[in-house]
Amino acid sequence: MLQPGARVPNVAAKDDEGTTVRLRDLGIKALVVYFYPRANTPGCTNETIQFRDLNPKFARKGVAVVGVSRDTVAAQANFKAKYDVPFPLLADVDSKICDAFGVIVEKNMYGKKSLGIQRSTFLIEDGAVTKVWPKVKVEGHAAEVLSSL
Repeated sequence: MLQPGARVPNVAAKDDEGTTVRLRDLGIKALVVYFYPRANTPGCTNETIQFRDLNPKFARKGVAVVGVSRDTVAAQANFKAKYDVPFPLLADVDSKICDAFGVIVEKNMYGKKSLGIQRSTFLIEDGAVTKVWPKVKVEGHAAEVLSSL
């Protein structure tokens, strides 16, 4: 997993509109990148709604927000429309961004092992990671990120 001080990898994925986006091009003053396992699941929906509701406060501080999962463009577009999300959701279907940030981990659910996204958030300023929240607990997370700015 990327640690504070690491430079943002030069990786890209399609956003919810199918446009290729590079993370390096999204920041205003700073960029919050949050990784979530799957669109339209309870925890991911809750987390996204928290970031959505606080987005005006992030914007006032000059901070852009972007969500990333390995869902398809269509799934991200549906998720964005359903919950009126005002920021980009990236469809990292080939896992380039997830792999570059080191958020793919082995998970064990009901005895079945699989690889998936560890819910994580990164604050990026001036092209470098300045803060990392690994193994995020959803409730209150967006407010915690905002209070750290």
